[in-house]
Order: sequence, then C-alpha cells, then structure tokens
Amino acid sequence: MRPMKGTTTGSDLFTEVNACMNTLGLKWDRLAGVTTDGCPNLTGKNVGLLKRMQDKVTEIDADQKLVFLHCIIHQHVLCKSVLKMHHVIDVGTKIVNFIRARALNHRQFVALLEEHETEHSDIGYHTAIRWLSLGKVLKRVWDLKAEIQELCEKKGKDIPEHSDEDWMADLAFAVDVTALMNELNTKLQGKGLFVHEMHSLVKAFMTTMQFLSSQLESNTLTHMQTLKEVTPSADHLRRYSSMLGALHVWIMHPVMFSWNSLTCSLMQYW
Repeated sequence: MRPMKGTTTGSDLFTEVNACMNTLGLKWDRLAGVTTDGCPNLTGKNVGLLKRMQDKVTEIDADQKLVFLHCIIHQHVLCKSVLKMHHVIDVGTKIVNFIRARALNHRQFVALLEEHETEHSDIGYHTAIRWLSLGKVLKRVWDLKAEIQELCEKKGKDIPEHSDEDWMADLAFAVDVTALMNELNTKLQGKGLFVHEMHSLVKAFMTTMQFLSSQLESNTLTHMQTLKEVTPSADHLRRYSSMLGALHVWIMHPVMFSWNSLTCSLMQYW
C-alpha cells in the first residue's frame, strides 16, 4: 500500500493505483473488477478513479469491461431512503446531541443513570461513518427513553415525539430492523470471507426480510422483540410489512446483478 499525501483527486488516486500495480507486478489486462466505498473521487463519471481505470483497461482491450461494486449493504441509506426512517433517525440524533454536546447535560445524565441503577452507564454519539453506530444509538435511546424524558423535563427541553405513539412505534421498529442489519454487517466484515460466502449471508438476510414481512402482515411479532413492547396497530404492522418488502426488493436487484457480473468476470479471467 502507498500513503496518500496532499490532494486526493481522481487523477492522484489513479497515479498511486498505477504505481502500486507496477510495484506488485500486476497486469491491467488481468483486472476483473473494483470495489469502492462510493466517494465522489472514486466514482466520478468523467474524472473519477473508476473512469480512469476503465480507460486504462480499454487502451489494452477495447472489449474488456470492469465490474464496479459498491458496499453490499449500507445501513444508513437503507434506513433513511428505503425504510423512510428520516423522522426517527433525525430526532434520535438530536436527543443524543442534546445530551452529549453539553458537558453539564452529559454529567447530569450520567448521574441520573447511576441514580436509577440502569443497565447502561452512558449514551454514545451517532457517528455517520460507522455503520454499526446507528443501530446501537437507536437501541440505547429506546432503552433509556424514561431517563432521557426525565432529564429533558428537568432541563426544559421538549421532545414531543416521546408522547407520540406513532413515533415510538416507528422507533421500536427501527431498533429491531437495525439490529438485524448490524448482525449482517458484523458477519460481512469478518476476516477471510470469500465472495460466495458474503453472497450467501446477504441472501439469508433477504429471506429473513421476506419472513418478517409475512409475519407482520399476519400480526405476528414473535421475532420483533422491541416492537412487541408498544403493541402497534394493524395499520402500523401493514406499513412495516410493506417497508420490509421494499427493503428486500431494493437489496435483491443490485446484489444479484453484482454477483452475476462478478461471477462472469472471474470465469472469464481465471
């Protein structure tokens, strides 16, 4: 690996990648695919790293097309865009920031937890760049909802969502779903995984989404432990069932396309 100094434009990145390949003795005509985290410097259509890599390969073989893969699952995007959990995530983040961003609030909250002898001793920040952070923060907000409400009342901070049954049901649903995503994320980040193993994990997750969707449709909450605590209405359950169905569809198409494309590329170049 080569450290990057100075700017990190698409041109800079390509120069370093090209130097790495030369150092390691790797041939451009043997490259089948590239996996990225999706940042603009990598994926820019005109001057991004991937565009420059494809141009380099095309110079050698005009018919060779690289397969570009993004993260198999991105929890933040799934929750906010597919599950439409903006209102839950945004309020949860505001609650955490209110407690953690002010030293006095934080000290008083920790003291309150000690006074109540709760299971948790603190509440952590939500860091957008860490996939597992979102689910953990939502779970902690749920577990400490009574203590959070007590602190906010003492500080004169109004959180109307805490008395909104619909919002609390949505929070409970988000806690359960992000817990499942965290479980998948943790497995996908394991060392020594092959592509086919990661594909199997994602397929199992998709099957779980289908199963949970059908359970919610029939008013069964056996596997949604947090959601069971709020006794959601039938309308809530139908909506949650549809959301899980949408999540399954959203994951299925890009994953299957990427898997088939990657398989064909590996067969071609092995």
